[in-house]
Parts: sequence; C-alpha cells; structure tokens
Amino acid sequence: MTRRAAYHHGDLATAALDAALELVAEDPSASFSLRSLAERLEVAHRALYNHYSDREALLAAIAARGFGQLAECLAPAPDPAGFLAAYVRFALGQPGLYAVMTGRNHDQINAVSALRAAVDRVIAVALDALATPGADDDMRRRQVMRVWMLAHGAIGLQRAGMLRLRSDEEFAAEVLQIAGLAPPQETKR
Repeated sequence: MTRRAAYHHGDLATAALDAALELVAEDPSASFSLRSLAERLEVAHRALYNHYSDREALLAAIAARGFGQLAECLAPAPDPAGFLAAYVRFALGQPGLYAVMTGRNHDQINAVSALRAAVDRVIAVALDALATPGADDDMRRRQVMRVWMLAHGAIGLQRAGMLRLRSDEEFAAEVLQIAGLAPPQETKR
C-alpha cells in the first residue's frame, strides 16, 4: 500500500470502532493500542486521531456502543426475571465489551454525551422492568440498583473463577434463584 493510499478510508471512525470491538472480543483485557488498531485497519495511526482524541475516547465510544446493544437486549424483558437473565447473558457472552462498559466511572460517562445517552437508555429500560410503578423516585432507584449490583457482583465472581464452574445458562438460573426472581423449584421426593 502506498503512503497516500493508507490515509484514504471510507468511514474510518466506524471502521475503527468496529475493529476495536473485534479486538476487545479477541482480548477481553482491551489492552490494544491505537497504533495496533491502525495497523489492523491499514491506516497511519495519526489518521485515528482525527476521530478519537486518544485511546480513552475510543474506549468511551466502545462503551457507548455496548450500552446501546445492552439496552436493545434488555428492552424486550417483560419482568425482573427476564431483565436479569438477559443482563447476565449479555455480560457473560461479551466479557471484553462488558468490561469496557463497566470500566467507565461516573465522570467518564458524563463527559461523553453519546455514552451518557446510551447509559440512560439502559437505566430507562431497567426502571420499566424492575421498579414498582408509582413508587417514589428513591424507591425506584433502589429497586434497580439492588438487581444491578447483584448481577454485576455475581458476574464479577463468575468471571474471576471464584464460583463453581457452570454453563452461562446454569449461572443465569442460579443468579435468578439468589435474587428471588426465579419460579419456585419443584421439590424432589
């Protein structure tokens, strides 16, 4: 490839985000550099800086895409059990993406409007699925946080290998049992 051709790319911002998501899927630590991403895209690494000011800006874009996908996965959940099961499946199915998403702190989320909007979509879906209609705002927030904290903690323990190894489906069912959201099990005689 000639030097000049390396700078021409259709939609480099989207291509870079898509390639970064592939890298995160391959290596959940998300330890890639902008230089390695540029090499993957066969563009000069400086070209990426026209779209992402630094690696953190790219990670924020990845997180925004992830929260958007999570909102879509959670939206059809008709009840708390469906919400929790979908959340756990999403996190376990895409560990690198989930790690990037949950690696953003409050200030980082609020600093990027697209990320803030994507997180707000997840919160809105969570409120619809988990909070008691008509309850005061504080109660609704606590109902959402209870399930979200339980799920995030359980996922962290599972990913760290601290729990007895189970399939994703068995683990999701166990989290539902612990949260008191699964239908009662039949007792064996």
